[in-house]
Amino acid sequence: MLAFNIALRYLFAPKSHSAINTITLVAACGVGIITAAMICVLSVYNGFEGLVSDLTSRFDPDLRIEATVGKGFTEDPQLRALIEDLPEVESVNVTLEETVLLSYSGHQVPAKMKGVEDEFAEVTQIDSILLGVDGFLLEDEVAHYCILGAGLGSTLGMSRGFVRPLTVYCPRRQGKIDLLNPEESFAQEALYCSNVFMVQQAEYDDQYFLCSLSTARRLLGDSLLTTAYEVKLRSGTNPEKAKQKILLTPSLSSLTILTRYEQQADAYRIMQIEKWISYLLVVFILLIASFNIIGALSMLMIDKSAEIKTLQNLGASDALIRNIFTLEGWLISGSGALFGAILGITLCLLQQHFGIISLGAGVTSQYVVSSYPVHLLWSDVLLTLLSVIVIGWLATLYTTRSQKSK
Repeated sequence: MLAFNIALRYLFAPKSHSAINTITLVAACGVGIITAAMICVLSVYNGFEGLVSDLTSRFDPDLRIEATVGKGFTEDPQLRALIEDLPEVESVNVTLEETVLLSYSGHQVPAKMKGVEDEFAEVTQIDSILLGVDGFLLEDEVAHYCILGAGLGSTLGMSRGFVRPLTVYCPRRQGKIDLLNPEESFAQEALYCSNVFMVQQAEYDDQYFLCSLSTARRLLGDSLLTTAYEVKLRSGTNPEKAKQKILLTPSLSSLTILTRYEQQADAYRIMQIEKWISYLLVVFILLIASFNIIGALSMLMIDKSAEIKTLQNLGASDALIRNIFTLEGWLISGSGALFGAILGITLCLLQQHFGIISLGAGVTSQYVVSSYPVHLLWSDVLLTLLSVIVIGWLATLYTTRSQKSK
């Protein structure tokens, strides 16, 4: 307690040289600004990760059950019924995906066909990203329809309501290619565009189109072929716990269950790598800023050398003197960290709730959001404070040991 009281007095009491006060203030402010920057950087990456998750959730299901080996498998109605009967499951949709060739008005584009059931609108939030007012329509008694990704429709020069259909070409899975008449080696289907969806992710908008499951199976020549069961969980259900429960279902030995995070594992992994590389860069800047703490503490020890001798004459041990200046270094870095944490948290909360920093006037219509997305996590705040405390402690330890050796 004595060491802390003396260290606190040294921090706020006037020094014999005003430059020492200035250097101490600069050291504390430097730590504070870097602490705030670290919190803001981590929160911005959290915001973008949450934004990507929100966008993909409109097209991806909560859980996806697919073949462990190969692209497809045969639909098992009994397995589907077992999954639907689980209390955690709200709805199940069967899908069939394949790469096909689309042709319209002289334009030919490879695309990913996704055949879905009517339950697809319940499993995903597809209705929220449809641009037209006609809703989710894939077939009726008049014709068969498709729903194009916005980028894919732009490439084809086609949109909803066009009176001419596009043609889907899919290689026949059986038989040989007839070189004299190669068109006979492809199954064909004419589809009218009933609507257009926009996820605002190129992976979906530029490549995918939706059609009915029966149309997809007809093109592939297999009435039971399936790529995946897509599962919608009830509100509040933990996806990992639901996944583990579904894994106990019989007949799942040849299938794999993927959560939404695992379906986009590469994208999330890249974002996490970028986040922690940015964190390490800011930590490196913090290491450089810690030299200010070393300088301020060294000058303070020199300035208080006469008082140190007085304390030693009064019986103070070397350990007490070392503890005084160790606590002094902690107070400098701790006060800066506290100031930076308050500043960083305040800035993040203001941006998170009010969107103060926008993406720029005149360009907001080109982006998903009008301001930079931010999501503050208290775990990031604790990690930042821990990093600052550790680096401040190392800087203080180095200073007190080096001065002792002299």
